[in-house]
Amino acid sequence: MATCPGFNYNEWAAKLHSPLSTGPLRIPSMRPPSACRAFISTAVEQVIRETSQSINDPDIRQLFANIMPNTLDTAIAWHVGGTSGWPYTFVITGDINAQWTRDSTNQLLPLVPYMDRDIALQRLIAGLINMQAEQIALYPFANAYKPPARSGLKPAENGWAQKDTVDPPFDPRFVFEAKFEIDSLAAFFKLS
Repeated sequence: MATCPGFNYNEWAAKLHSPLSTGPLRIPSMRPPSACRAFISTAVEQVIRETSQSINDPDIRQLFANIMPNTLDTAIAWHVGGTSGWPYTFVITGDINAQWTRDSTNQLLPLVPYMDRDIALQRLIAGLINMQAEQIALYPFANAYKPPARSGLKPAENGWAQKDTVDPPFDPRFVFEAKFEIDSLAAFFKLS
């Protein structure tokens, strides 16, 4: 996990960073500094290096290097992946401290092919499956959940969710949004 006190990705992303691509679009490098990345996978870093060598267009190459690791760089809000105990991973979407089941699945799904090359990546993805299973067991009709208290993350508030009439009712300490979407449950099965 990131060891970069005070780093704010929203502020970082608002500025251009070198090196710029050498193509006509001059696309900036938008990855945070290594110490400020939320999670680093050796396998994904290797895939970026290998694939970049085969991309001739410098603008496309820079886009790939920015996009491929973006979830790992910026959206892993909490991860416990030690070798003792179950791993847990909480993945945010954007700047809201909440985890959508469908979105978090789709954010990590492109990385599944590289799991066999990186035990840390395996534990990250297993951690998301464990987190989603725990959340769905708490309230299966939600589409987004707040971080668990043990994560130490400040839960996002959702004033709109309190106005929704939902049956059965949900516990706002755990559920961020209770808009039942069958594709959220399907996303859990897609990843697990």
